[in-house]
Amino acid sequence: MYIRPQDWVPGLVGFPTAFVIIPLGFIAGLLQYQKNPQLYKTPHNYLLPVYLLIIFISTLINVDMSVAVYWTIEFLKRILLFFMIVLNVNTTQKIKNVLAFVLLVTVFLGYQAFLQATQGQSWGGLSTFPGYDVIRIRWYGDWDGPNVLAILFLISSAISLEYILGKHSLITRLINLGLIAVNFMAIYYTNSRGAVLAFVCGLIFFYHKRLMSRYTPIMLGLLGLVFVLAPSRMTEVSSEEQSAGERTWLWEQGLGMLHENPIFGVGRGMFASNTDLKLIAHNNYVQNFAELGYAGFFVFISLLWFTFKGTYMVAETLPTSHSLKSYARMCSVILVMYGAATFFVVMELDLFYFVLGLATCVYLIARRESDAIPPFRYTFLDLKFVVAGMIVIQVAVWLAAIKHIL
Repeated sequence: MYIRPQDWVPGLVGFPTAFVIIPLGFIAGLLQYQKNPQLYKTPHNYLLPVYLLIIFISTLINVDMSVAVYWTIEFLKRILLFFMIVLNVNTTQKIKNVLAFVLLVTVFLGYQAFLQATQGQSWGGLSTFPGYDVIRIRWYGDWDGPNVLAILFLISSAISLEYILGKHSLITRLINLGLIAVNFMAIYYTNSRGAVLAFVCGLIFFYHKRLMSRYTPIMLGLLGLVFVLAPSRMTEVSSEEQSAGERTWLWEQGLGMLHENPIFGVGRGMFASNTDLKLIAHNNYVQNFAELGYAGFFVFISLLWFTFKGTYMVAETLPTSHSLKSYARMCSVILVMYGAATFFVVMELDLFYFVLGLATCVYLIARRESDAIPPFRYTFLDLKFVVAGMIVIQVAVWLAAIKHIL
């Protein structure tokens, strides 16, 4: 999913990795699930099948059976990835191993970013993103655009941020200072404004209860460093700038699609064909509510809410000495950064379900290890938070698209 050898390594190009690895991983997870199904109870278990059903119905109504089946299979694969992670990553040590592996493969991508920016191409002969007068790196497959590639470095940054500022050993902190420097370098070379803003959002969230701590100077220094070393395109953040202008025009059309098709939207994958620019929304939320209407958008925000609620609950409830508390903080910041970054880019692909799955693992493992973590139920309070989130997002899109307030 990260390095994507199936897209560039000779002999592996075209190999259907997802259709091989994910079913096998899911089957292995089912063997774990059958031992004690009660250990895996979470709202995601019914929200994701409902989401898949909405995708099928929406696309069937608006397009035809063949397209509906195509998109249902595509999202079934992604949903199976979620369950593969949740069912297999079922101990604290496995969480630690996954996080370490994410850091490792992101270092590899950081090295490729350096090669591409300084030598003109990375492994496999890939050059920088065309059409810009500044360096904008990219990678293969899902990471073929600078903005989506930057999300990988944001995820790694969130992990390193906790290792640096949390209660960890000096060696761990020094290693992750180096890793976060690699991530900063790579984000700089993506020249992604959304990634910079997302990192700032994550950093502020990480520190929202620590503003008077001894690490406050470090936090302020990081914020200053972010803006000093920010991509040159940060100076062009305005609705009058061409790229931002295209986005807001697409968002305005997305609001129009929602208004005309409020229940099931225009069908999965149909956003671009319903716009005059023939482009995707460059916004996860707009793409979602335009294509799936309020039905799909409600489930989408519910998934985000319960995932975030789980990690936040673990981070706030467990004692300081518990390692899952640290991993919960990491996942909370990852979700905040991911949510902020995808306000400017569409990334509801495999990575989205990997992030949801990893964060859900932290909650489920904490439930098994501590009676202080309560079980999830979809309460009226949860409903109010989800509806409020839907309203806030739509208002934010409306302010940006109609009122040009960025």
